[in-house]
Amino acid sequence: MLAPVVLVAACGHPGSARLEGHWKGVRVDGPTGDALARATDFATQTELDMRGDRITVTFPNQDPQTGRYRVLDETKQAVVIVTDKDGPNDKQTFSFVDEKTIKWLVLEGKSITFAKQ
Repeated sequence: MLAPVVLVAACGHPGSARLEGHWKGVRVDGPTGDALARATDFATQTELDMRGDRITVTFPNQDPQTGRYRVLDETKQAVVIVTDKDGPNDKQTFSFVDEKTIKWLVLEGKSITFAKQ
């Protein structure tokens, strides 16, 4: 019975070629009012670096966080991943605006737009 479990685990995508590279936050979508300025400042100082199945996230005033990620679903419009740091129940969705622009859905109705550097 172990063979099917190993086979299923081996079928997972280790990384996404479309996410490869260095991404810098350029704007935030969703926050309004007083939160908009703080959210924009946070978003434009956030960076992602994705190589193979490794992801490094750099948030303002914090040390970079590096871990591995696994692709759960990949379509023309989006990639859904989970990371070893956040676990299998914390799915992260990246939508493609074009080949050099992605949106990371951070919270329902709130996203950070990144440009490929």
